[in-house]
Amino acid sequence: MIDRPLAKLSRREPWERAAAGAGLSVEVDADGIALVEFDQPGVRHNRFTPELLERLATVLDELKFRCAEGSLRGAVFSSAKDDSFIVGVDVAAIGSVTDEAAAIAATRRGQEILGKIAALPVSTVAAINGTCLGGATEMALACTFRVVADSFAVEIGLPEVNLGIFPGFGGSQRLPRLISLERALPMILAGKAVTAADAHRIGLVDAVVPVELLLAEARRLALSPRRRRRRPAPEDRSWGRRLRRWLLEGQPLGRALVFHQARRSVLSRGGAHYPAPLEALDMVRRGLRMPLAKGLELEAKRVGKLLVSPASRNLVGIFLSRQAARRTARVAAETGLGAAAREIGKIGVVGAGVMGGGIAQIAAYHRIRVRLKDVAAEALTTGYEVAYQRFCQRQRAGKLSRRDVSRRMALISPTLTYTGFGTADLVIEAVVENLDVKRSVLAELEDVVKPDAVIATNTSSLTLAEMAASMRRPGRLVGLHFFNPVHRMPLVEVVRSEASDPDAVGCALAFAHRLGKVPVEVADSPGFLVNRVLTPYLNEALLLVECGVAIARIDGALERFGMPMGPLRLLDEIGLDVTHHVAGRLAPVFGDRLPASDASRLMCEAGRLGKKAGSGFYRYGKGKPRPQDPSSVLGGVATSAVSPSDEEIIDRCVLLMLNEACYALQERIVGSAAFLDLAMVMGTGFAPFRGGILRYADAAGVAALRDRLKELSDRLGGRFEPAPLLDEAADAGGFYVP
Repeated sequence: MIDRPLAKLSRREPWERAAAGAGLSVEVDADGIALVEFDQPGVRHNRFTPELLERLATVLDELKFRCAEGSLRGAVFSSAKDDSFIVGVDVAAIGSVTDEAAAIAATRRGQEILGKIAALPVSTVAAINGTCLGGATEMALACTFRVVADSFAVEIGLPEVNLGIFPGFGGSQRLPRLISLERALPMILAGKAVTAADAHRIGLVDAVVPVELLLAEARRLALSPRRRRRRPAPEDRSWGRRLRRWLLEGQPLGRALVFHQARRSVLSRGGAHYPAPLEALDMVRRGLRMPLAKGLELEAKRVGKLLVSPASRNLVGIFLSRQAARRTARVAAETGLGAAAREIGKIGVVGAGVMGGGIAQIAAYHRIRVRLKDVAAEALTTGYEVAYQRFCQRQRAGKLSRRDVSRRMALISPTLTYTGFGTADLVIEAVVENLDVKRSVLAELEDVVKPDAVIATNTSSLTLAEMAASMRRPGRLVGLHFFNPVHRMPLVEVVRSEASDPDAVGCALAFAHRLGKVPVEVADSPGFLVNRVLTPYLNEALLLVECGVAIARIDGALERFGMPMGPLRLLDEIGLDVTHHVAGRLAPVFGDRLPASDASRLMCEAGRLGKKAGSGFYRYGKGKPRPQDPSSVLGGVATSAVSPSDEEIIDRCVLLMLNEACYALQERIVGSAAFLDLAMVMGTGFAPFRGGILRYADAAGVAALRDRLKELSDRLGGRFEPAPLLDEAADAGGFYVP
């Protein structure tokens, strides 16, 4: 495969303009083949807005008329964007629908429009040249043929479950009728996208061709007769594969087994909190037993109901906040703030551990040269190996070739000195979380980088003001707080101090956006936003351990609430020594709101630091981590004779997180409730279906949660005293009051 931006597609045939509209044009060649081309102005990616869908409907009516008069022999649907087909339905339009009847009607209308493609009496072809998601994939499924460019830019998927719904424009009905259930269900239930090669292997597309030949091949298919029978996918052409498919899908017992295993997989991923995958599974099962028209009617009803559900509303809200954060960063670059970010060709990374190696890898992945420095050769080896393994993972996933891995790794040059740092546009410090060490590194950097270079620190608990105290140019210092593992965690906290130059902050925002991250700008304060809000939650779990509550009960209660893992398991993942250090650093911020935990100190003294040590609150080895009884370590800690209920465990941990979120918002650590919720979901995995801690409070009733905090404060101490902003939100009716 080629790995470069897709070149402008060559037409090779004279196309005569037949119709046009904003974002959509139609041209017909001398042989009667129509080219329907999507090209929405002013945006990088095409999206199906309601207006664009209606224009498409008008065009399809015109094509139907031409078919009737005999002047149309086929149609090709393509995109004029260089590396993108269509990225699906505009999520803002989805979020604007609040009535179930309207949601069902909108879904049915989408089905009707795509149904016009399927009903054309000529061959239709989707010519896919890049990202093809959601409604775009459903449009492609309505076509007779699908052909894709031979490029790593291509990904085809149905990610609707990430918005709390499932494919509603025919995807849940057409895909299982086209490819095997084994391949269709992961795409529908888990939103998994496939590469061009995989799409061809499983029979989703008919051909993979060089980008320069994409339209020519699409035109050839459009001239061919409409297919009456489905051809077997390349992977199903062997005798063994045909037998396997018949056993699993050609008889009721095998099909029941496939659906049973799919249901178990959905439930293991938190299915109780996310109704869409289970609804989709049932929809596929029922749909295969009825005619397509009936299946589409039922699909619209199910999707319409889900679309206005609380889970979907919250997931859509997070998605829109994510778009807003990235848009803010992009505007910062395009309006002059951080303009240097568009010119960044080289960065420096100081500190080549796991974090430094991860930052170097993601920068090199986006074709930025990296100078990676450490004081020890062993550390450089670690960072280099981290980067290499991350690239190998991308290769195994079909996103890069072996040659591409070599090219990307060649962009990372390790060094034990500051040689080469003088030409870096941005330098990121990722050394140990020690103020003196960081100050020393920053002073060294000022002596070697060019005057207009931006210097960023990856600190998680120290303040920029502390580190910049001895700098000659403190305005060039910003925070770029990546979360571990860098290649998976989408959030980057971009930290600005009172001294930070607007250009430096803008550069950091634009750089994070260029890496594909979700940048959230936060103020300079110990712990910034995510660590500050998370710390009381983790600390309360430690206090519950001190009271004698079992580890499995604490983590189990919070997992049932919707957290991806319990707080004690999370402490093990981070490292108890790290969290103990951070809590100590943040103590002045919290005061009496964060009583010191003896459990944390004693676990560190015993060497039970968590996963990296093989032992923490859990024991790590082969198989699943197992909870350990901490009594041997905490023997001297007083325990309570009264064990709290699971509901109280949840309230004590989650409501302290809510309270601290109110203090952070009140102190303007972050600009809005929406960005605070976004940061907590993207940075900690806070139950996405709840939409973030503040959206959760609105849904549960802010006044009720405030009263619960007062009750806990009266019984357990002042750390539960409601924040002033919580009182204000309760009086106003919530955090998201229009």
